[in-house]
Amino acid sequence: MRLFFDIQHQDSRCYDYHGGDYGRLEDATQTAELIAVGLGCSETDDCAGSQVQVRNAAGETLFSVPVLVAA
Repeated sequence: MRLFFDIQHQDSRCYDYHGGDYGRLEDATQTAELIAVGLGCSETDDCAGSQVQVRNAAGETLFSVPVLVAA
């Protein structure tokens, strides 16, 4: 299945226009978690309160992973 990983900020969204093919939803979950960890480890707190939203090709949100800013 083709899945897309959008970044939802407080008032804006960064769309994933390419997506990726995943055979299992668990693999997509791991990818979303890795993206969220990477964003949370940035030098600034710009990503605080953001989330990675995983969508299918129809645009439906399957699940979201919060971005936790590193302390």
